[in-house]
Amino acid sequence: MNAKVELYGWEVSPYTAKVDAYFHFKGIPFNKIYPNAYTLARKIQPAVGKMIMPVVYINGKKPIQDSTIIIDHFEQQNPTRAAIPASPKQRIAAQLIELYSDEWLPMAALHYRWNYPENYNFIIGEFGSNALPYFPKFIQNKVAKTFAGKMSGYLPILGITSNTEQALEQHVEALLSLLNTHFAQHRYLLGDQPCLADFSLYGPLYAHLHRDPAPKDLVAKHRNVLTWIERVQGNTSTENNTLPDNDQIPDTLIPILSHMTQSHMPLLQQTIDAIQQWAKEKHTGDKVPQRLGDATLSIEGKQETRYNLSYGYWMLQRIQETYQTVSEENKPPVDEFITQLNGFSLLKEPLHNHVMLKNCRLYLS
Repeated sequence: MNAKVELYGWEVSPYTAKVDAYFHFKGIPFNKIYPNAYTLARKIQPAVGKMIMPVVYINGKKPIQDSTIIIDHFEQQNPTRAAIPASPKQRIAAQLIELYSDEWLPMAALHYRWNYPENYNFIIGEFGSNALPYFPKFIQNKVAKTFAGKMSGYLPILGITSNTEQALEQHVEALLSLLNTHFAQHRYLLGDQPCLADFSLYGPLYAHLHRDPAPKDLVAKHRNVLTWIERVQGNTSTENNTLPDNDQIPDTLIPILSHMTQSHMPLLQQTIDAIQQWAKEKHTGDKVPQRLGDATLSIEGKQETRYNLSYGYWMLQRIQETYQTVSEENKPPVDEFITQLNGFSLLKEPLHNHVMLKNCRLYLS
């Protein structure tokens, strides 16, 4: 008997889009539920620690939060047609794209959503109709504006100011151009079969950069990227291809990965340093602060101060665990791959502290 799977999340949520695409690839039957404000406050928050999405309920009583944890759970339960590559280079590449898509690209997504006035009425409408679906429009809008104020308030916290906005857009345009070149030759990121990398990147590209009204045609002008979005959005459960043999990485993916690491790794190095310093007098089970002081964000030569957020450390730790499982005999090609990517050599440096994720928070473990 199949379990009853319910996915709670909104269409504007990139992490919900990520899980949605994954479920379709795996052929996992599920019901998609758009949680209203009452459900978020009275069901989701008590169960997982905060009002957040996506959350998956299994048979109505086993909530799972965090898109990465959700995918891990269903991969263990449904190992057929694995979404997470088994071979080390391909697995590291997929996890790296997930890290960037979940932790770095949201800066761009928030910038475009909240710094382009043309998006405001659209987003207010989306927030209002989801949060209060049976209320009059004027009440929906009033409540939605409170949500909007909170979300747009994250911009300076993340280092997105007038000093970095143009550089951030240059970074995104370069990313889309590299992706467009890649998808002219390959159906998906790692080849001709979708995997974790595709679902992760699809989340912010679809739910924010493509779906929001402005800038008009930001994604659509890159025809191959748009075709890939439509492909991932479709019925990928019928895809019967495989990833490249012998742990090969497509040549056109290397510049994309390097573009990601060049901007993201310096920020993560500051997180590593901050956690190492903070943990000196801490113990197993201690809660890791969500913010560990400030960090310097560098984008295309521009710099800005932002919060040094700890969550990315946990995701990097997962990639390093993949690296550490590689035998010494098989490490040379993996090391060669890592050194091709700007700044990614930090992966080879052991992390001094281990953390675990529980109810939306990190703890020393």
